[in-house]
Amino acid sequence: MSEPYFENLPVNIEDLPEVQGGDFTPINKRYSRVLYLTNTLYFLMALFAVGIFILVQLGPFNWIAYAILLAWILLFLFSLWFASVSTARKSYMVRWHDISYREGVFFQSWITIPFTRVQHCEISKGVVDNIFGLVELRIFTAGGSSSDIVIPGLHPDIAFRLKEQIIGKIEDHDEEE
Repeated sequence: MSEPYFENLPVNIEDLPEVQGGDFTPINKRYSRVLYLTNTLYFLMALFAVGIFILVQLGPFNWIAYAILLAWILLFLFSLWFASVSTARKSYMVRWHDISYREGVFFQSWITIPFTRVQHCEISKGVVDNIFGLVELRIFTAGGSSSDIVIPGLHPDIAFRLKEQIIGKIEDHDEEE
């Protein structure tokens, strides 16, 4: 009985294809409005809670109340800036064998998933997404209960075409096996 032959040759890094050279598609700019509205609602709830605390504990004309209000305004403005910049930095790229997604303002994240690993994908939308006519595409791989890639801020037609293309790639791979 002979031993099975196994060979694991090293790969030259320069021979690998560059993902950065590809054309990433940015998500819809209207997604920043989704984030603006969501952040505004959260900050208004926080202002209400802090306002009650200030009135009950400190009184309306305390210097600490003004400091808290100034901090609230600065944090709110920062959240609006962050929403705008983070939307501009979210993009995706579909290639023949995989899909890539990148995002991040201070810390950049980049994930690439080969279609051979994709189990299924779904399109979902929240209440605020629905107001602006946007959806998100969730892509799931084997071995995980949560989605591995979430691409927010997509027009429903684009999300549906992406989902159909990914499902087609999964089916093509299943037929090859």
